[in-house]
Amino acid sequence: MKVFIVLSVLLATAFAGLSEDLWLAKRVRPQGLKSLVEPRYEGRIVGGHEVPISSHPYQLSLRQNGNHICGASVISSNWALSAAHCTHPMPPVASISFRGGSSSRLEGGVIFQAAQIVNHASYNPNTLDFDVCVIRITTTFAGLHISPISLVPSGTDFAVGTRSIVSGWGLVAAGGQLPANLRAVDIPVVSQAGCSNSWGGGITGNMICAGEPGRDSCNGDSGGPLVTGGRQFGIVSWGAVQCGGALPGVYTRIGSAGIRNFITAQTGV
Repeated sequence: MKVFIVLSVLLATAFAGLSEDLWLAKRVRPQGLKSLVEPRYEGRIVGGHEVPISSHPYQLSLRQNGNHICGASVISSNWALSAAHCTHPMPPVASISFRGGSSSRLEGGVIFQAAQIVNHASYNPNTLDFDVCVIRITTTFAGLHISPISLVPSGTDFAVGTRSIVSGWGLVAAGGQLPANLRAVDIPVVSQAGCSNSWGGGITGNMICAGEPGRDSCNGDSGGPLVTGGRQFGIVSWGAVQCGGALPGVYTRIGSAGIRNFITAQTGV
């Protein structure tokens, strides 16, 4: 079985002010499943292509001390949605911000300062269950190419093979740097049983799987949106070191009651 790796890396406070390269320095692996082999890392948004922010106006770059660490999505006038592993351990709220309205993670758009970070109380960093957080900003999400995306209601499920779009600023070449511009890839939903089989367990009801060989999300994409029909139903959570291989990516299932109720209770969305 291939080594697990969270699909983004949160910079520890100790790295504050250092090179953005260090976003890859912290790799978190679910402890419930034992890895036997660590393959050569080949991370990227596999099979994807550059996309304009105008077609993904909900997409945000989640930043710590000014550096991109994860993706996120606009879900209301002042709340964003991301993965709990992106904000665990809890960083100082003053260190967290977003860039919105720009295809570039480096320039343009609008910078929004975080005011409050709420991780799901049941988030388990060992299993990555309940991997969801919401972040409130000090102002409102406003500007060109910045608008919220609808979330699926509790109980929503999707048929195997449903085509969906995942977007982000994940790696585009082995051992390289994060791309400057937003990328996206079209991937199918994978059955819960098939995903659990592939991974040898560890897939809970709060997770949904998607991907196919040659098409995947990867490191740097964590916390970003998985979307179909104009509605977000997943959050990039975890997957294999060798992105785009035989193992599907794992996403937080927004339609799970435990996830959806948390989002509503905190944000009213």
